[in-house]
Amino acid sequence: MKKLVMVCAALAMVGVFAGSVIATDWNFYGSARVRTFWQNNEFKEAGREWDVKEWDWDLQSNSRIGATVRTNDVIGGGFELGITSSTHTKNNPDSADADNVYTRKLYGTWDFGGGELLVGKTYTPLVKFYSDQAWKNDESLLHYGELYSGRHPMIQVKMNNFKLALIKPSTAALDGVATDKMIPKIEGSFHMKMDDALSVDLYAGFNTVEVNDSDDIRSYVVGAGAIYEMGPWTWKGKIHYAQNPANYGLAGAGAGRAHTKGDDSDSLGFLVVGNFKMDDMFSFQGGFGKSYHEAGDIDDDISSYYFQAKINMAPSFFVVPEIGRVDRGDDGETTYAGMKWQINF
Repeated sequence: MKKLVMVCAALAMVGVFAGSVIATDWNFYGSARVRTFWQNNEFKEAGREWDVKEWDWDLQSNSRIGATVRTNDVIGGGFELGITSSTHTKNNPDSADADNVYTRKLYGTWDFGGGELLVGKTYTPLVKFYSDQAWKNDESLLHYGELYSGRHPMIQVKMNNFKLALIKPSTAALDGVATDKMIPKIEGSFHMKMDDALSVDLYAGFNTVEVNDSDDIRSYVVGAGAIYEMGPWTWKGKIHYAQNPANYGLAGAGAGRAHTKGDDSDSLGFLVVGNFKMDDMFSFQGGFGKSYHEAGDIDDDISSYYFQAKINMAPSFFVVPEIGRVDRGDDGETTYAGMKWQINF
């Protein structure tokens, strides 16, 4: 009798599991991206200058595979895995690639009627890509004027066009320093559709940690962006101001981004992008981004610009030939030309 009860219980569990699988809607997707760019890198460090010319030919680290999931009308979620190759060492430049898999996204959502609650890791509310710069791993001016805070564990509430998130506090630029983290990072964004042509985005975020039981390092950011569509043309612009942006965890380059020797750093960044869609096969884009950083007696002035064409070879397959330049201020500069290859599936 006991065995019969156990068998029945097992069959019931299998039935429940099978029913849940049948009731779940899985939508898998992937994106394979390879960069093939020739670049001339000019480096400056400690009074030395040297050049490195190379073909940057590799699988992009933002290649991905994932899925969005819908369990029922109120519960959903998604995941995304990135696949990249390890960096070759200087002593063994011909070593075999070792594929590394990392978690880009993993989150669940609950539609509670008046909005949506998100629990897990995904892009924070500050993130909205205005540029399609293809160089490197789709640089998108992230380090040169764009406002980018990445993907992090968080609890987020979305109501209409407003997002508010409590995020894992950032200890960026404080490696090896003892920190107290008492409150989460707080971020919010708001999207406004002004009319059929113009939309506006507003952003804000705050992060604080205590260092060595005495010094509070507070970092924050405020920003705004606008997108204007005019026939085949799309114009985009964004500007932001940040205090201690490296400590906040914002993407960027330059030495003057972090809190140093008791001095807060100040940062101003902006970008402008213009896109022209000629037809369903060809579109063209140019962009420029610039950032200023200052901390005590350290300051940086960095920028990047690019010109590209997007050529749709087939549905979900396109290439992006691009030329551009990156000015890293006192650290040197890079000029490049090449192409990104991308197939979405």
